[in-house]
Amino acid sequence: MRHLQTLSEKYKDKGLVILGFNCADDKQIALDFMRENSATFPSVLDSSDAAVKIGFYGYQMSGVPLNYIIDPEGKIVDAWYGYEEGHKQALAALEKAGLKLEGQ
Repeated sequence: MRHLQTLSEKYKDKGLVILGFNCADDKQIALDFMRENSATFPSVLDSSDAAVKIGFYGYQMSGVPLNYIIDPEGKIVDAWYGYEEGHKQALAALEKAGLKLEGQ
């Protein structure tokens, strides 16, 4: 989570938008987790049947956290579970989406 926050802060002025979507946890648990991890990027917290259906059937989630890189035209460039600092797959997907990364 902290790595996503770092990416958000570093590249938001270059057009990167990080949006969390949690359809699996109780709202208070999710809010506490976001607060404990100092996450300031927007996050949708919705465990309604409709949200679960969209997440698990519409976007083929099989667990959380699932990360997507979506290009400016709204197309999914890549998706994966988890995030590690310096994650090559994430950085490659960001570049493929058109984000110019510093020092990469």
